[in-house]
Amino acid sequence: MRAGLRALAFGDIEAGSWGAAWMPDPGGSGSLAVHAAAGAAVTSAALRGSDPGEEWRLRGDSASLVLTPAGAPGSSGAEGSGMEGFDQLCRVTGRLLIDGVEQGVDCLGWREVRTGALDLDRIGSFRQVSAWFEPGEGLALLALRPRKSKGQESDLLAATVLDPEMTGAVADPRLSTTYTADGLPARAGLELWLGKEDAEPADDESARYPRRAAGEAVGAGIDWTVAGFELHARLLRWHAHSQDGAGVYMLGKRR
Repeated sequence: MRAGLRALAFGDIEAGSWGAAWMPDPGGSGSLAVHAAAGAAVTSAALRGSDPGEEWRLRGDSASLVLTPAGAPGSSGAEGSGMEGFDQLCRVTGRLLIDGVEQGVDCLGWREVRTGALDLDRIGSFRQVSAWFEPGEGLALLALRPRKSKGQESDLLAATVLDPEMTGAVADPRLSTTYTADGLPARAGLELWLGKEDAEPADDESARYPRRAAGEAVGAGIDWTVAGFELHARLLRWHAHSQDGAGVYMLGKRR
């Protein structure tokens, strides 16, 4: 599989450890933002792996992680949109090293590959949202906003419901965000309408009701810069289907 834009996130709210990476370089070099009990750090890192059936390995000065598939990949992005690709839950294991303090990692996470002909030069900002719930359910959404666009009505969206019992695509993904006075995400809501766009309710029961989730920020976020984008990532506590989970909200704005 051709490795285009790749992204990943992982986190354990109880342990207080989490991290995120956004890697547009096909070669796999980039930066990893991590947070643990000892504090936060942004480190250069190299990512190896892009296929859904294999382990991915992430190595950096502050981290050594293995991302093992924890479910089937979910396709997202309409054909011809440039956003084609997949999202997948993964089990993340390894270690973080921040300020000389080592902390083990063993939690759920999420990973993504965009295989379409995505032209980042035309993108002014993006919102990348992921959520995971034990033992193996999750949600993911990517919203790209073209340059000079002022409202979300022009956003390009791709979303996936990661559920062993779910069949069908996300026909109508919706993301709402409440921001702080500094313009950082504080709360988020997902509403993902399933099924084909032309599905009749009688033919596709999943198209009648959306998957919904709500999340709120936990603790401080991390800021860093990649490929001309100023990034901000923050750990969220998510709620869906009477379940509590974790996830990461990543916000990118062109410098």
